[in-house]
Amino acid sequence: MVKMSRLLKKKTAYIIIGISIACLILGPVMGLLLDKMTIYDKDSELILEDSSSGLTKAFYKPVSLSKDQKLIVEISEFYPNTSITIKIIAKSVFDRAFSLNSTPSGISGLNFVYSEFGWGASPAGSTNGATALSLPSTGMYFYIEFMGDRTGDSLISWPGDYFVIVYGTNSGPASVRDVYFDITIKVDGPGETLNNFLIIIGALILVAYAMLALVSILKANYLR
Repeated sequence: MVKMSRLLKKKTAYIIIGISIACLILGPVMGLLLDKMTIYDKDSELILEDSSSGLTKAFYKPVSLSKDQKLIVEISEFYPNTSITIKIIAKSVFDRAFSLNSTPSGISGLNFVYSEFGWGASPAGSTNGATALSLPSTGMYFYIEFMGDRTGDSLISWPGDYFVIVYGTNSGPASVRDVYFDITIKVDGPGETLNNFLIIIGALILVAYAMLALVSILKANYLR
């Protein structure tokens, strides 16, 4: 019976420590995997020249942001004879403009920050603020961050529903009306929260088990 009791205690210890280590390992892994969630990702997205004269022909993608959640857009335009403009607008503005098929250039965009995109790099000291970007006239490859508003080059969180819109033209022959661009749209995921939660749980399990083991040793040796 004594050997069986010790064996059960040893197995229990292994299980508890294993769960703790699993939490400590899974925290950073899940945090990395769920750091950003991709809403839309497409190369050679196609719209027509009509997009510059009516919102219903433009590219549009809805996104909902919660408190302190960030929208990230990576957009590039490397196609011959084409030029595009990107804006981010509130859903209420979009709904009205869409119902009227308003000209996108007449719609006021909201404030975001952007930088020339580099692989693996986020906006830093060179970040600028804007309400619209035209490609390729002001650049060909941009990284955009948006949370609802900004002050200077700093973002301000305004939770709500928004739309990313893109419209453009083709300066080639009149018969060529295609406008292409590449775009990726992401939002902050639960990665950081999940990472912190699992690490805390793993650490608490280890601390609690260590405390119980210490109490057990003290009882066995000094409190009999």
